[in-house]
Amino acid sequence: MFTLNGNIDPQYRTSGQVAKMLRISVSTLKRWLEDQPDLATNRTNSSGWRLFTDDEVKKIHEFQKFRRKLGKSFKPSTLRPIDE
Repeated sequence: MFTLNGNIDPQYRTSGQVAKMLRISVSTLKRWLEDQPDLATNRTNSSGWRLFTDDEVKKIHEFQKFRRKLGKSFKPSTLRPIDE
């Protein structure tokens, strides 16, 4: 966990730490944040790592539970008919 100046601060977590806590990949986390930008602010440290507060992690976790209730979804562009 890093602050904006690079020192350790328990207030912030990196994308990797959040992904590990939620048991998802970093790419899934990034995709969710692109689709739902209101889940977290775009805060980074001096190295460019995205930082999250505990409240933002809770919001992302609630979003994860919501998605699980809906079930798996696919974009229409990724679905292809099965050749018979």
